[in-house]
Amino acid sequence: MKCRLAASRLRLAVFAPAIAVSIAIGGPIAAHADSSIDVPVIGQQDGAWAGGRLGSSATDTIGSAGCAITSVTMMLRYYGINTDPAAFNAWLTASGGYAFDDQLIWDAVTTYSGGRVAFSGWLGPDLGVIDSELEAGRPVVAEVRLSGNQHFVLLTGYASNGGLEINDPWFADSVNFADRYGDPASGIVSIRTFMAAALGPERAGGRVSWLANAIDAVHLTQ
Repeated sequence: MKCRLAASRLRLAVFAPAIAVSIAIGGPIAAHADSSIDVPVIGQQDGAWAGGRLGSSATDTIGSAGCAITSVTMMLRYYGINTDPAAFNAWLTASGGYAFDDQLIWDAVTTYSGGRVAFSGWLGPDLGVIDSELEAGRPVVAEVRLSGNQHFVLLTGYASNGGLEINDPWFADSVNFADRYGDPASGIVSIRTFMAAALGPERAGGRVSWLANAIDAVHLTQ
């Protein structure tokens, strides 16, 4: 099993005019009332698209390595954009949305959605940012490790006990983060944030907005 669309190789930095990284690590996420965002789960291994070639890769398929695009697809559907992993993959492949055959260029999401959903930040495992994003009703794409491989899930909010809830495209389910990946402080490798166009002014000039528009991005080493 592989899920490595944004591999740790530094060469990805050359594709990052709108990608930046913060290595600051926030404090523990405080307990919250049940505030999960209702985002239907999509599985990357769904038979409708699992066998489709991922980008122009000769070996990877959506089912084997499409966790990032499937997580983004769930997020896009939450914002009202009717798509699925097959349609998103086809557009990325035809429109230069992949680097090195099948590695997602995150800012391509902004173009794909016609600006309705904008990529706003590539950061380290900052729990403070995760907290503020989810409290504002914005799902967060998080990089984790699954059986030693790079993997992406969608963070969707908090359960009543304060635990992070996730949609996991590999397992096609919604679970508590800690039950599968352990403590978020150590289980999350990095995050990607997005916002709907109508929410733009709320964070204009903020730290995440500044990072997303930095010209010289440095990829988070792992």
